[in-house]
Amino acid sequence: MPRELPFIDEFDTPVDASAPQVFLATAQTLERSFEGRGARAFAGLLGCVNRGRSYTVPPIEGQEANGFRVAKVAAPKLLVLEGRHRFATYRLSFSIDPLAEGRSHLHARTDAVFPGAQGALYRAHVIGSGGHEIVVRRMLGAIARQAERLQNGR
Repeated sequence: MPRELPFIDEFDTPVDASAPQVFLATAQTLERSFEGRGARAFAGLLGCVNRGRSYTVPPIEGQEANGFRVAKVAAPKLLVLEGRHRFATYRLSFSIDPLAEGRSHLHARTDAVFPGAQGALYRAHVIGSGGHEIVVRRMLGAIARQAERLQNGR
């Protein structure tokens, strides 16, 4: 996996929860997102290198989920996932900035390369269509809701 990948996009959201709660919610949401049958089938369809089921909460570097490998964990501030398939090599990084009064700011950054003509078509379909943004924003919303539930003891 190349260490330097071109920047694609970054989205963020404020969260009414502490950084440790946001980190835990991120790990839990990713577990739900990447471990179902649909995620496994999609990873197989794309030819993802990582199709393992070793991902746990809390995550540990080197574990695999469908489409991703846990590349770096620096709780409660950073969780980095990397992956590769037929059309792309990619990194999804979640960073958490603690704010005053038990609040946080959650960022999701994507870096990727899409080699060749098939990669360019895939990029146009996934990134150019706005589909990637929709998925990442929904994920950030789910993480924020989960973190706020954890913060409130629910």
